[in-house]
Amino acid sequence: MTREEHAKFVAQCREFVLSMARLEAAVGHLGERLTKDEQRAAMKEIFEWLETTKDVPPNAYTREWARELLAQISALATYDKYEGSADSYIQ
Repeated sequence: MTREEHAKFVAQCREFVLSMARLEAAVGHLGERLTKDEQRAAMKEIFEWLETTKDVPPNAYTREWARELLAQISALATYDKYEGSADSYIQ
């Protein structure tokens, strides 16, 4: 791996993490703009898009990773009362 390839990979990983943080923040504030039913409908629409989009190859790990990450992040929109993770390292 060249230095340029290394730097590009590191930048992509950082952008991925920052994108997740922005998404988590947006989901955390959904309750201020949408009802629980509207939040659930939005998440349902996202998951339906994920299953049908041609932007992601059908057998790519991306779909599975996205499902897993979105499921975790969308817990705020899914449950009537969500108090965060029970894992002690997330506080």
